[in-house]
Amino acid sequence: MLKNSRFLSGISGLVLAAGSLMGSASVAGAADASPQRSEQIKSCFDHAHTYYKESGAYYSGMGKTTSDCANINIKPKTTRDVKVCFYPKNEANFCQDRYTTAKANEWTSIAFNVLDGSEFTFLFRSDAQSDGWWAA
Repeated sequence: MLKNSRFLSGISGLVLAAGSLMGSASVAGAADASPQRSEQIKSCFDHAHTYYKESGAYYSGMGKTTSDCANINIKPKTTRDVKVCFYPKNEANFCQDRYTTAKANEWTSIAFNVLDGSEFTFLFRSDAQSDGWWAA
């Protein structure tokens, strides 16, 4: 019996170690693994906002980028195809050409290297209700 519990304890330790490595890999996969970059990502998501898009609509409410994040990120509660539409002050409004699939409960960067103070909204491919979080 003691031999089996040591074996199970060893297996549990390996499973926990593998889970820790997988968790680290997902953060590293989002950006380089430097400690400074990891802190920037953490800071960005620490300032996340909620969004709600009602059924029948394609657009979410307006957002505005900050110095907290370099990218516009979304974390929907259900998988959604989404793109960003921008509303520049002295130029015509425009939307990205392509939709990006944002998986449920995962952060996905939709627009990259966006200027601070840029106003935007999310445009969804589906008119189904959607809610979750965004950070920009």
